[in-house]
Amino acid sequence: MRHPVPLLNIFLTGSVILAVGLSFLVPEAMDWIAPWLLFFAVFVIGIPHGAVDHVVAADLYGMRQRVTDHLLFYSSYLLVMLLVGLLWLFYPLVGMVLFLLISVYHFGQADMVALVQPASPFSALFSWSRGLMVITAIIFTDPYVCLPIIEAAIRMSPEWLSSLYQYSSIILVAAVVQYYAIVLIVLSLGALNVSRLRFLGDSLLLTALLVLTHPLIGFAFYFALWHSMGHVQEMISFFRDNGRHVTIWSFYRLALPFTLVSLFGLSVLFFVQRTYSVGNEMISLLFILISVLTLPHMIIVDRMFARKAI
Repeated sequence: MRHPVPLLNIFLTGSVILAVGLSFLVPEAMDWIAPWLLFFAVFVIGIPHGAVDHVVAADLYGMRQRVTDHLLFYSSYLLVMLLVGLLWLFYPLVGMVLFLLISVYHFGQADMVALVQPASPFSALFSWSRGLMVITAIIFTDPYVCLPIIEAAIRMSPEWLSSLYQYSSIILVAAVVQYYAIVLIVLSLGALNVSRLRFLGDSLLLTALLVLTHPLIGFAFYFALWHSMGHVQEMISFFRDNGRHVTIWSFYRLALPFTLVSLFGLSVLFFVQRTYSVGNEMISLLFILISVLTLPHMIIVDRMFARKAI
């Protein structure tokens, strides 16, 4: 499984089995709960995992208590967020393409660090393959849910996007097949951070979640229980390696101020969307907010992983 803590893996496995089972038994109820579960997962677990970047950066870049150090970091971080936000505002299609590419890289990289040895010759390939499978499955398992969200986010409905509906099954199968081809290669090499059984079980459990549940539920569970909780553990480990005593509760206290800033940012995006008369789709706004936050967060995480690998 993804996590080094057995209890978290038990919780993750049980949650996925429950979600898949309920998706077959009460699909209408799961359709209703999906947006609420998404917002809960993003704001309670997802956004807080990136809301301590300022603390991580202080250790990474040797920032002292000088005002100039903190001004430089915060201005750089906010500038990247501003540029991504402006990209979404004036060139939303480019913003969406950038978001998808960043997501493929960032999700795959985070999972790879936990599962595959970075020195493996196929580590980078596994990273991209895993991220591609995750994003493709979320979009194309039920394109009638996700493609309209993409259309709302990019504020257009191009013909090529509409044509993807009829090819969604082929695209989904291709993404899953390419991933398991890489999984077999990695298994044959044995360059893993976990046992072969845990590695294969993690892949099968993730595939079942993404393919057999509502896409928003699949994303919510993956973003919260695989990606974000994994990052929280890695950041706590990083803090402890640098002499900081951080528990899960103190982590959330550190994350609270920037989590509240993110909620404020969602409110601003909602106001901008209403002002420019481009609809009132809160789910598309939520993904735009995640996009704005992800790029500067990814830069910090890249640096953290590089430091841990030394």
